[in-house]
Amino acid sequence: MEEPILFISSPPVYFTEIVEVKETFLEESTSVFVPNRSDRILDQVIARQLNYFSQPINQFRTLVFHLGNGEKVIGKVEEIMGSDVRIKSSNQTFMINGNDIELITIDNEI
Repeated sequence: MEEPILFISSPPVYFTEIVEVKETFLEESTSVFVPNRSDRILDQVIARQLNYFSQPINQFRTLVFHLGNGEKVIGKVEEIMGSDVRIKSSNQTFMINGNDIELITIDNEI
């Protein structure tokens, strides 16, 4: 039986010098962050639908946004900023308030 070229009988041990560390006290912040809840979409169903359709994987869908004043906006959700929704249609970009949306349907005219 051959012996190994290098045989270590115990794990290696290293000695390092310990440097004294001075403790520094960091100041604690006492400020409280309160998110602004006034700038949000109140209808939770519409808010979830907008969030879903704003995801990159779902932005290929053309949607019809039925507004409270009877107007219809056709386009894709580009971005949601608070209660404002940026919708991109084929030739222009609309910025509408998400609280004005009553219903979101899928555009069947493709």
